[in-house]
Amino acid sequence: MADKFLFLHGWATDAWVWEETAKTLGAQYLNLCLPGHGGSLSWDGPTLSPAVEEIKNTLRKFNGEPIIAVGWSLGGQALLSFACENPKAFKALVLVGAGARFTAGGGFPHGQPRSLVKRMIMDMKKDPVETLRRFYALNFTDEELTLPGAKVFLERYKLADTMTSNRPAFKYDEITLALEALYKTDLRSGLSKLDLPCLIMHGTFDNVCPIEAGRHIAAHIKGARIVEFADAGHAPFITQPEKFNSALKTFLTRL
Repeated sequence: MADKFLFLHGWATDAWVWEETAKTLGAQYLNLCLPGHGGSLSWDGPTLSPAVEEIKNTLRKFNGEPIIAVGWSLGGQALLSFACENPKAFKALVLVGAGARFTAGGGFPHGQPRSLVKRMIMDMKKDPVETLRRFYALNFTDEELTLPGAKVFLERYKLADTMTSNRPAFKYDEITLALEALYKTDLRSGLSKLDLPCLIMHGTFDNVCPIEAGRHIAAHIKGARIVEFADAGHAPFITQPEKFNSALKTFLTRL
């Protein structure tokens, strides 16, 4: 039976980010939009529960068949949360630019400063479009910003332009709650529960989720392996697609 895939995007993006990657696999897949980002549910509280519920509802479409799930950033953290409680739902996990904890603290130095994230939450409540504009650029290094993939990404999420075709169906208040969830979530204690094939893919120059956060996951999930993308930022599947797709396909052939 052919493998089936589930893709989850990152914070303040949508299913669009995975379209090209998903197509290269030539397999059956579902490309999910999270709550507040175009999904069917509402992100109605500062926890990962809405995203986990969206994942649970989507997995019913696979009729209990274990799938390969690919999650970026917030999507990867939501997958981790679900998988720690439901490991048999997955044949394998692929976590891209993700960490078990987004903020530094509690003996974990590999996240964003809590004061910075708290300020970003406040800025989202005041001026979400401008706050997101600044955030989107952080997904890429200065060198990557000159690449076609990064330019297409930034054009896609030029949210101030209400005339843009295929504009993301964002709900800024719910996206803000999702950011609050990232601020509060710590999944480190659940990593040791996972015993399934897991691939960590991370840019070495990731300014959103530092490479050390990806290395931490790889070190604490039994049998996990990590592929690091030299000089890449937070979205290596966009800026180094050939290398990313090759590494992903190599991992899949070993399952």
